Amino acid sequence: MSKNAKYILPSIIVFLIALVFFLFVLSSNYRNDEEELLIKSLCESGFFIFLTSFLSIPGFILHYRYSIHNRKKTITFKKNYFEITIADKTTDILYADISVVENHTLVWKIRNPWSDYSYVKIILNNGEKIYYNCLTKIKNSENNLFNIERIKIYNLEDIYTWY
Repeated sequence: MSKNAKYILPSIIVFLIALVFFLFVLSSNYRNDEEELLIKSLCESGFFIFLTSFLSIPGFILHYRYSIHNRKKTITFKKNYFEITIADKTTDILYADISVVENHTLVWKIRNPWSDYSYVKIILNNGEKIYYNCLTKIKNSENNLFNIERIKIYNLEDIYTWY
C-alpha cells in the first residue's frame, strides 16, 4: 500500500485543499449571516474547486484504472527469466521469448499529481502481450530485462490521463 500512496497521495492532497477552502468560505459566510449560504459559498469557491478538480480527477481515474489491472499481480525478475504471479498462479517467461519491450510514460513532462504513472508492454515472439504498470509489486530489478541487447526497447510518451 505504501507504494500506491506515492502515486495517489498528490491527487488526494490537491483535492483536499479545495475541500478545506470551500469549508473555510462556508464558515466565513455562516459567521456573516449570509442568506443562501451554500450557493454563495459555492459561487465564491467554484473556480478554485474546478481548478483543483481539473488537477486531481485525472489522477483518481488513472489510479483506479491501474489498480483494477494490477490486482494481486507480482513480477519477480530473475537472471534469465521473470515470473508473473496472479492470484497464486505463477508463469515463467524466458527473456529469450521476448521480442519487444515498450515503456509507456505520460506525454506531459511537467510536474503534476499523476506524472509518475507508467506501464510496460512486453511483446513475446508468439505475439502474446504482457502488461504491468507502476503499481505492480516488483521483486528484484528490471535491469535484467532492459539490458538485453537482442530485445528492442522503445520508450514511448503516449499516456493521456483523461483518455
